[in-house]
Amino acid sequence: MYTNIPGRFIQPTWGGIRLSVGVLLLLSATPAWAASLSLQSAEAVALRQNPGLGALTQKIAELRHKAVAVAQLPDPHLALGAANLPLNSFSMNQQQMSMLSVGLSQTFPSFGKLGLEGQQAGVEAQAVADTLRGQSAELVLLLRRAWLQALYTENAMATVRHQEQLEAASVQAALALYRSTQGSQAEVLRAQLARDSLANDITRLQAEQASDLAQIAQILNLPEPPSIEKQWPNLPPPPTLAEMEVRLSGQPLLRAAQAQTRATQLGVQVAKTSYWPDVTVSVGYGQDFHPGSPNWLSAGVNLSLPLFPGDRQDQDVAAAQAKAQQAQYRYDDQHLALAQQARAAFARYESYKIQLQRMDRQLLPTARNAFSATLAAYSAGRAGLDAVLRTQKDVLDYALTRLQYRRDLALSAAELDFLATQGEGEIQP
Repeated sequence: MYTNIPGRFIQPTWGGIRLSVGVLLLLSATPAWAASLSLQSAEAVALRQNPGLGALTQKIAELRHKAVAVAQLPDPHLALGAANLPLNSFSMNQQQMSMLSVGLSQTFPSFGKLGLEGQQAGVEAQAVADTLRGQSAELVLLLRRAWLQALYTENAMATVRHQEQLEAASVQAALALYRSTQGSQAEVLRAQLARDSLANDITRLQAEQASDLAQIAQILNLPEPPSIEKQWPNLPPPPTLAEMEVRLSGQPLLRAAQAQTRATQLGVQVAKTSYWPDVTVSVGYGQDFHPGSPNWLSAGVNLSLPLFPGDRQDQDVAAAQAKAQQAQYRYDDQHLALAQQARAAFARYESYKIQLQRMDRQLLPTARNAFSATLAAYSAGRAGLDAVLRTQKDVLDYALTRLQYRRDLALSAAELDFLATQGEGEIQP
């Protein structure tokens, strides 16, 4: 049987545990993390130190500054010049038309364009802020997955070590019977094989735990893996499926997609302003140095003429509309994906909860009772050692499967908690 964890597959080895290859890291070498780290503290460290979140924070600052800048008028233009200056003498009073001039002009973009561009940059900043909250929640989910897997391997090692003690006792019992001529050498060898194979399982579990701890260190941006608390964390119970589906609209990643859709819709309005002319107002003053000549004042208005929009304005608007429709499709697709993920995660949560309850109430107690009965029968000479080893292995399989159910139940709760994360503020319609 394969146990499905988001992003991982646990291959079966003695009850379905996946034992990957890794290198065991020495945790005691980091004095700053000598004390065991709780999951809550680790989440705070991850949100504070992860460089990816820091980059998004700076992106938000960039867009908020940009939202202010793009809403401002362009800089005015100052013009200085000399007109009708004679080349033979360069004298300003030789001819009546010679003069020095100074002028000032200001361009006003088409009506409403600046305000719309400022709104667009503001909505884009809101989209990145929601992306930051969504990726923060994803980072916490990734940390919880690695944390729960590390706890699973820790408890699995304890379970296997206990089984190793039982197998060692079985070896001694088989040796005693063999020496008393009541048992066979084959039974002794089978008991030793069952005991020795558990040592390999422990070694592989240690490697897997080292890999999980290394992933935790990466998430926390630490140079060495920390020592983590051994208790299973108390994750918040998930809401009902109906409540979950209602809350999906406030999920930060979905809100980010919605804000991006709103930004592209504003982009369509920005593109439509190009149908209106830009206006440039200018004023100038000229100083005439010829005796008796007056000074000059000039003023004017310059208009752009969007008379042929077919290859420019129409195309810009069409491109903006296509971009807005693309953003809407992405939002709809992400909404469907999150809804499906929520339903699947909730179904897994309910399934693991029922299976864990059944394991605690029926399966694991029955396996232990079967082992005790078989051991008693073996002591009385009514059963062989093979039956004892088989029932011992059944107890180990059920114990490890129970740990898997507990881990997978917590993983499903963590995923549902991520999906139930809510953003802040309101998105403009």
